[in-house]
Amino acid sequence: MASLRKRNNKWEYRIRVKNKQTGEWGEHSKGGFVTKKEAALAAGKAEIEYEYFGFVENGKETIGHYLPAWFELYKRPSLAESTSELQWRVIEKNILPRWGNYSIKDIERNEYRKWLVELKKQYSEGTLRRIHSIFNSAMHDAVTEFKIIRENPLARTKVPTDKKELADRKLKFFTVTEMKAFLDAAKIKVKNSKYKDSNERYVLYSLLCSTGLRIGEALALEWKDIDFATKMLTVNKTVYYANNSKVATVSSTKTTSSERIIQIDDELIQLLKYHRINQNQMHLLYPASRPKDVNGKKLPLLFHNWSGTYWRANVIRDHFTDVCKRADVPLLSPHALRHSHAVHLLEAGASIKYVSSRLGHKTTKTTADTYLHITKKIEQDALDLYKNHLKNTK
Repeated sequence: MASLRKRNNKWEYRIRVKNKQTGEWGEHSKGGFVTKKEAALAAGKAEIEYEYFGFVENGKETIGHYLPAWFELYKRPSLAESTSELQWRVIEKNILPRWGNYSIKDIERNEYRKWLVELKKQYSEGTLRRIHSIFNSAMHDAVTEFKIIRENPLARTKVPTDKKELADRKLKFFTVTEMKAFLDAAKIKVKNSKYKDSNERYVLYSLLCSTGLRIGEALALEWKDIDFATKMLTVNKTVYYANNSKVATVSSTKTTSSERIIQIDDELIQLLKYHRINQNQMHLLYPASRPKDVNGKKLPLLFHNWSGTYWRANVIRDHFTDVCKRADVPLLSPHALRHSHAVHLLEAGASIKYVSSRLGHKTTKTTADTYLHITKKIEQDALDLYKNHLKNTK
């Protein structure tokens, strides 16, 4: 129950609140109201908001209390399980140990900036950006959603960078020639390899080149996801190993928009049919590689390791690097095949909307921003064609 009192011709309310994390009781007060009724209404609103959100509008909430509550309420429900776990690890490992005991109102931009500079000695710019993005988003919501503070002290803070890392961040993809050389190298059977008769990884790389799937999406595919009659591929899940777990986690795709059905070409259809035959042959040669029972049902996977379960992405990355070396192409990662597919589609004249839908991006802006230099080049080429047309037309 709120208590009201008049101070210097203005009304003030006080409410008792219980820290849901520690169980301790405290008081929250706010003044400056012209009438007693205004103060009473504001007190009632504050009590309701505290009951719903778990914090109040005085900025005294600690980061240690606010951030976990914010994450559970505002972030986790909208994230894929793998992304959610990654972001929570960042909060738990990096943000809370340093800032957990600070009140939200006591976070200062200069101190925060110095912290980022210190972190730069331990982490890559990509990791630093992830840390900053999560913390900045939480503080932004403290202003706009919960009205705990008036201004986000982390806004407009720039993540420290250097020229080398700027170069490393450049979009990485294979040219058409490089991609063909890579696939040719992936097809070659490695001498003395135990499973040299398997075409599994070659088919995996071919599928990534032809569809632009994320590696986790491809490794989660089951045979039922392919409709050979209509030549359509359903993408609705991803696989990952959380915290170096020995058991794979299969979850929904990265975002709702990532769930999609895409068309695949005749060449890939034929390759997948051959792969299914080859996979069965390998099961006969190596019975231990047959798909295993998980929760009482078989795993009818397109791609699986020699124990009959999901591949780890890092194992595929290591093999990918070996193939790059054999092909004498840039040492990229499997994700480069996703970028390569998108770039080649755009260069071939596909629309941004089509590419965005095929990749499962949330908006076309995401696609346009990611492949900005490609779209600019295409626009310039189109403009040059237009100018030439005008010159040569009498």
